[in-house]
Amino acid sequence: MIVIGGKGRQVYKRFIFSGGLSFVELIITIAVFTLIFSALFAGVNATTKLVGVSKAKAGALSLMVNRMEYIRSLPYNDIGTVSGVPSGNIPQLRTTTLNGVTYTERVLVQYVDDAADGVGGADGNGILADYKQIKVEYTWSVRGMADSNAIVSSVVPQGIETTAGGGTIRVNVFDANVLPVSGAEVRFVNNTAAPAIDTIRYTDPSGVVYLSGAPAVANYEIIVTDSGYSTDGTYTASTTNPNPITPPIAVLESQISTMNFQIDQLSDLTIYTYAPATYNEYFDTFSDASGLFAQASTTVNSGSLLLTDTLGVYDAFGTATSASTTPASIDSWYALNYAASTSASTTVRVFVLYDNAGTLMRIPNADLPGNSVGFTSSPVDLSELDLSTYGTLALATSLDTTDTAYTPQIHWWELRYIEAQAAISGVQLAIEGDKSIGTDGGGQDVLKYADTGTTDANGVWDQSDIEYDIYDVSMLSGGYDVYEMCPASPLVLDPAVTEEMSIVLGAAAGNMLRVNVTETDGTPIPDASVRLQNTGVDELSVTSLCGQTYFGTGLYADDDYLLTVSAGGFTTEVIASTTVSSDSSVSVILN
Repeated sequence: MIVIGGKGRQVYKRFIFSGGLSFVELIITIAVFTLIFSALFAGVNATTKLVGVSKAKAGALSLMVNRMEYIRSLPYNDIGTVSGVPSGNIPQLRTTTLNGVTYTERVLVQYVDDAADGVGGADGNGILADYKQIKVEYTWSVRGMADSNAIVSSVVPQGIETTAGGGTIRVNVFDANVLPVSGAEVRFVNNTAAPAIDTIRYTDPSGVVYLSGAPAVANYEIIVTDSGYSTDGTYTASTTNPNPITPPIAVLESQISTMNFQIDQLSDLTIYTYAPATYNEYFDTFSDASGLFAQASTTVNSGSLLLTDTLGVYDAFGTATSASTTPASIDSWYALNYAASTSASTTVRVFVLYDNAGTLMRIPNADLPGNSVGFTSSPVDLSELDLSTYGTLALATSLDTTDTAYTPQIHWWELRYIEAQAAISGVQLAIEGDKSIGTDGGGQDVLKYADTGTTDANGVWDQSDIEYDIYDVSMLSGGYDVYEMCPASPLVLDPAVTEEMSIVLGAAAGNMLRVNVTETDGTPIPDASVRLQNTGVDELSVTSLCGQTYFGTGLYADDDYLLTVSAGGFTTEVIASTTVSSDSSVSVILN
């Protein structure tokens, strides 16, 4: 080491080591060695891991082979599992350890209906238990990696096949559309058999599973399900369900007992409770062109937007775009509405635009179906638009005519939105499915699904993982009237969907009537005119996007109200003797 400096200080100019390396060179050398040894360590670690995985697989194979040979060495009649069909002393599930690895062993023994003599009802001798099939499966985990392996073998009886003392259960599993469900789990339980039975089978691609060789006794319970699916099955009589629709079944010797079940993917239903909304809108009656951002071959005249007229000849095509609307306060967009006049030779189309980085563009069909070609009628539901993307909207139109003596006209248009709508918490609700699993002592249906609950601080009540059904939702809390329930109850909940229901509540009136107007297929009819009349009462309202409206002012209890419902393109429906009470509703179908 060379030292330069005076008293009390030393400046280190350079480090020289015995090997002749400088400090920088030493650092580089260490870094290189670190990289080399890191790579070697990673390689050794990977090799060790691979060896461990391979060793575990080899151990599993050895155990499986030994276990299978043991089972095959048993007399044919002794080959079966505890609580299984066929019955025996082999555990269906157990664990064992080899070389520090814990293995889970699953054994399935089942009768096979061989195709050689026909399958199912077509079996030549009616015996579906032709021989036994053994499946031994091992699962394990090494260094956090799960693995499994299985082997399958068959054993045949020395003598002729027989059904002495046993029969067969055939289970058909369908989905909501009555299509077969493959791979569904079918559990068979019989606690009255000796020995007791508790075994699982899985449906084949045709949705069928057989439990062949089942002891000929009564009280077989069947539970059918699948991951993410609903559950169906038999029901044992109880105090709450003394008369089950599908009780446990019996197996008769040498006969096939057939059962059909339906399951499908589970769904979610979220229910919201709200106070009535406060609405606002951009609205243009075309008294002048001040509400328009751009025009081409169109003009504003006498409160209408129309094609440009040049000496009595209208342009064949024209467009116009409204000024942009950016609400200062908005909870959600609600609807596009407009009024237009057309003839056989003219067309009006209206589009919804949004501000895309300073450029007005049509909202994609993915977010507003039909917007790419334009809307020829209103209202158009905008409630699903995401405000983070669609905070600023505008309207655009195209007018065209094939006869230049005529022009289409737009008389007004609006973008309607909800400024505010408060959630209501603590509302008690009830939900009941339509499916029944039996009847009680009074002959009333025992429902498969029923629940009650209360909306949380955000006015939300979740019904998660419920099965497809027709659900009736009702309010248990007092002090409210249901102004609107969208969609209307009862609600058809399909499989594998996430559905939302909004309930708008207001202060309870003495007497009220909620009207739900739909097409024959249940589609709501918005903007339908609804008139309610009686002595001293003549109220007119229009339906919401959900096809509903509410009357709750100045009504008295009576069963002789006249209700008149009409909508463009539909026949008018007049309903005499309509009842109004403290909680009344009516559904009207227009053709």
